[in-house]
Amino acid sequence: MSNTLIVRSILPIVAFSLLDCDGRHHKQETDTIEVTTPASPQRPAVIYNSTDGGKSWAAFDNGIPYEATVSSFFVTNDKILASTDVHGIYSIAIGQNLWKRLDENLPEKADVNALTASGGAWIIGTFAHGILVSKDGGKNWINSLTSFNVPVRCLYAKDNVLLAGADDGIYTSRDHGNTWDHIWKGVQVNGFAYGNNTLYAALMNGAIKSTDDGVHWAYIYKPHTLHDIAADDEKVYAMTLGSGLQKSSNAGLIWETINDGMGTFNLYTFEVKKFGNTLFAAQWYGIYTSDNWGGRWTLIKNGLPDSTAFTTLEATELGLVAGIGLREGDR
Repeated sequence: MSNTLIVRSILPIVAFSLLDCDGRHHKQETDTIEVTTPASPQRPAVIYNSTDGGKSWAAFDNGIPYEATVSSFFVTNDKILASTDVHGIYSIAIGQNLWKRLDENLPEKADVNALTASGGAWIIGTFAHGILVSKDGGKNWINSLTSFNVPVRCLYAKDNVLLAGADDGIYTSRDHGNTWDHIWKGVQVNGFAYGNNTLYAALMNGAIKSTDDGVHWAYIYKPHTLHDIAADDEKVYAMTLGSGLQKSSNAGLIWETINDGMGTFNLYTFEVKKFGNTLFAAQWYGIYTSDNWGGRWTLIKNGLPDSTAFTTLEATELGLVAGIGLREGDR
C-alpha cells in the first residue's frame, strides 16, 4: 500500500496523504500480544473510547499498530471487532483494554473496507480482494464463490438479509456470504443504514431506500454524492459531498441541512451515530455532538486530539468508540 489513504466509501479520486506504512502482512499466532506506545499529544491514538456518553475520551488502541487505520467496527456478543486497512482484523472483549489480532491467512496487503456477520460466519469486503468469509471466528478466510472485480465498500446484515455495496451496485447473499447475486446495478454504493423497517443506501449519485429487505429500491435523494447514510426509527441522515449533513424526518421525502457548527460543507461528515438521546458525528476536524437532533453541533475537545479526522464511529456496550483516518499534519 502506498502512503496514500483513500477514504474508501466516497469517490475513489478523493485521497489524503498519510504517514508511511509498509503494509506487510505478518501471520499472527493466537497468543501473540502486540502492545503499542501510549498515545500523547504528539502521537494520537488509532482508536478513542468514551464511557460517559461522549463527554470525555481516552486512547483505546492498545495492541493495534500505530500505522493502522480502522475501516469499520462491528459489535458481536461480548466483543468489539475492528477491521483495518492492510493491518488485519482485531478483537477486544467488553471490559478489557487489549486488542488482539485474529486473522492468520488474509491475502498480503488485503485492504479491508467493511466487516459484518451472518449465520455464524464473518464476512469482510475488500478494496481489491472481493469478499472473504471466515467460519472459525476470524482466523482463516476464504474467498466467496462469486468473483468481484470491483471494490466492495460496505456490508449490511440483519436476520436473513445480507447485502454488499460495491462500485457497480448492490449484491445480496442468501447463504451467509458464500455466493452473491447482483440485484441493483450501475452506481457505486458507499453505505447502508436501517431504521423504522426501511433499508437505505448511500450512492455516488444520491440515496435510495427499500421497504422489502432490498428486493426493490427507489431514489429519495439525488442532488449530491453521499459518502454514507445513517438512520434510526425517527430520522435519516445523509452525509453528502457538497451539501453538508442532511436530515429527513419522513423517510427521505423532505431534507434539511443540519450543518450548523461544523464549518463549511467541504469539511464533510464521515459517520453519524445516536447514543441515548444525543447525536454524535465523526467529522473532518474531530467528533461533534448535538442534543437537539442536529440543530446545532459542538466540537468535543475533552481527551481528543486537535484537528484530526475521525472516519469510524460506533456505539457499543463500552460506550462510544471512534477511529481516526487522518492525523494532523498529514494533509
